[in-house]
Amino acid sequence: MTARRPLYRPSLPPPERLGAVVLARAARGDSDLAITFLTGEKGLITAVAKNARQSVRRFGGNLLRPGTAAWYHFRQRPGRYMAFVERGEVNPRAPVLPADPVCMALAAWALELVRAFEAHENPAPETFNLLLRHLGALSKAGDYAPPALGPRRLSVIFTQRYLGLAGFAPPLGGCAVCSRRDSASWWWDPAGGGLLCQDCAPGLGRGPRKMPEGLVPALRAAKKPGGLEALGEAGLLSAESFFGTLATLQAGRGFKSLKVLRELLGGR
Repeated sequence: MTARRPLYRPSLPPPERLGAVVLARAARGDSDLAITFLTGEKGLITAVAKNARQSVRRFGGNLLRPGTAAWYHFRQRPGRYMAFVERGEVNPRAPVLPADPVCMALAAWALELVRAFEAHENPAPETFNLLLRHLGALSKAGDYAPPALGPRRLSVIFTQRYLGLAGFAPPLGGCAVCSRRDSASWWWDPAGGGLLCQDCAPGLGRGPRKMPEGLVPALRAAKKPGGLEALGEAGLLSAESFFGTLATLQAGRGFKSLKVLRELLGGR
């Protein structure tokens, strides 16, 4: 009887050290974790951390917590979707988020948003740098408890800029039909993906949604330093709602972090 030849399994390549941000993690079996990372060089990386739920030495306790930015050592077979993360190293220059529930919820929204639109094996250096800067700004914001508005302004600015990188930023220059810039009221057309002025919107039926007064000028100003400083709580709530709806429409699904944020902000 001829002995069966063992299946060929290519050996793992040498580990690759990359800077990464932990976007999400989930239990895998009794002791492993499945981690989703964002890197600048490779975009998303989904990696198994073997025995990570018991290992303190390799991952230092918090190196696999969502929102952590550090150095990680990855191994991945060519052509395979799943990688392995062998260990992590603390990056002393990386931001450390405080254990504040509002701050963590704002960070969770940013992480979930990036995870929804980035792809594996698709380099994302701009997104990586934008996310690191945002986490750094959140870590230094100071006062997070409602009704503090500073961290929420940071979140709106990040969301607007990231959706621009992802190709889903709302064009705010003027009406998509007539190019008018000075309308007293504005509508958003989800189907067409653009603004409509007060004269063009009524002709398109019930599809367009009226935007809160003052939101368009505020979002235009948000591209400049301090542009959102004049936006009060009502305006911020409108901006958060608008971008949350826009992201949900583009992703085709809801975001758990948005629900948590609304609960923490007392329904604001």
